[in-house]
Amino acid sequence: MPRYEPPFDDESTTREWSESAVLDWSPTRHPSAGPPPTVLPRAEAPTIAGVSGDGRLAVRRFIRLCVEVLNGFRPAAHLRRLALPSEAAEVVAQGLAGARRVTELRKATRPGTHRPTRPAPVAVIKVMLCEPRPGAIEAAVALLTGDRTWAMAFRLELHQETWTATTLLII
Repeated sequence: MPRYEPPFDDESTTREWSESAVLDWSPTRHPSAGPPPTVLPRAEAPTIAGVSGDGRLAVRRFIRLCVEVLNGFRPAAHLRRLALPSEAAEVVAQGLAGARRVTELRKATRPGTHRPTRPAPVAVIKVMLCEPRPGAIEAAVALLTGDRTWAMAFRLELHQETWTATTLLII
């Protein structure tokens, strides 16, 4: 029986196995190895803090609301409740302008093409997040409508434990 295999139940000599399974974990040094190596302190890697979970949830909620406004399922005035009161008018105006552009795009047809019965909805392609300081999140969103790509950028800030939009730009 090789020494590295465990014993079977019918084998009577379990002593060999138990002695061979003991490992010696004590550090051994060879005399020819020289002095022990010096351990240098590790340089602390810069901590890259990502966006908090609450911030990500607020961004997702704001994007969903903006997409519903652009698709015409909600009025642009619904953006007001997620905006900072002093900036709400500008945020709503940007949402309304974006919704109008999407509507114009859907109405325009190319010559010689068949107009689809149902227009393609605005869809989110990619979301990029940045937290320039704690309590502020900037996001860039790539949107797709039919064969046209749009960009949306906005900033959310934490005011009185609520994430509110301070800037919205739809390009």
